[in-house]
Amino acid sequence: MLIRGLLSLLLCTGIATFAHAQEPSAGAISDSNNPLSDLIGIDFNNYFVASLYGLEASANVMNIQGVFVPIRPHLLLNHIIRATMPVVTTPVSADAYQSGFSDFSIFDALKFSKPGAKTEFGVGPMLIIPTASEDALGAGKWQLGVAGVIIRLMEGGSVAGALITWQTDVAGDADRQGTNLLTLQPNIALAMGRTGYYFSSSPIWTFDFVNDNYLIPFSIGFGKVLTAGGAIVNVSAESQFSIYHHGEPQPSLQIFAAMAVQWKREPKTRPGTPSHP
Repeated sequence: MLIRGLLSLLLCTGIATFAHAQEPSAGAISDSNNPLSDLIGIDFNNYFVASLYGLEASANVMNIQGVFVPIRPHLLLNHIIRATMPVVTTPVSADAYQSGFSDFSIFDALKFSKPGAKTEFGVGPMLIIPTASEDALGAGKWQLGVAGVIIRLMEGGSVAGALITWQTDVAGDADRQGTNLLTLQPNIALAMGRTGYYFSSSPIWTFDFVNDNYLIPFSIGFGKVLTAGGAIVNVSAESQFSIYHHGEPQPSLQIFAAMAVQWKREPKTRPGTPSHP
């Protein structure tokens, strides 16, 4: 019921936004698909696992993400904070499921590239908090890790890059298994002229060293960037099918859908500094 309610809210928000949408600029397309851009916003992305290796069942993961760009004192590195709360439905047997919140995660990407650079990169710490509402929905461990992002900005609003993360447990339920997880997410968005449409591919490759489970999917899809008032709206969908897996159960086919609503952060005017019209 919780996931259905969130999906209904997302659908209604999308319909209302599209009713007042306009075509975006190439810069808006690039910024919206760049995880290191100075956009704040909220992102809903949903993975429907249509089939699993080794288990006749399906699953669903909806990630609710908030992206924040804090006020930055002069001369400090730019940084982008991304917080994620997953809402999960997972099979616990062939005919039984559990649904609820999974573990909350947050990472801070420190942006080292210079303003205006065509290649941007950042790295920063990760924290995973054991907030799962049921044991089957989370690791039961406090985890620390690191995340790195590299993005190449191309002409016409296209972007290509990758996100890599690594995390391991540092505390938590002593009766639960430890964690040692590496993920790699290629991120490609190829703009289709000035239409706002783009081809996309953003599969997540996972390497679970504790359980000896590995998954490498391939994905292809498309997206659309629009502007509505002061907001940039980005919707996309992909089919993701696994080309390699080791261990079960693992997703064999996933349907990915996402919607992000983003805003450009207005620069703060320093006290005593006159504003310009």
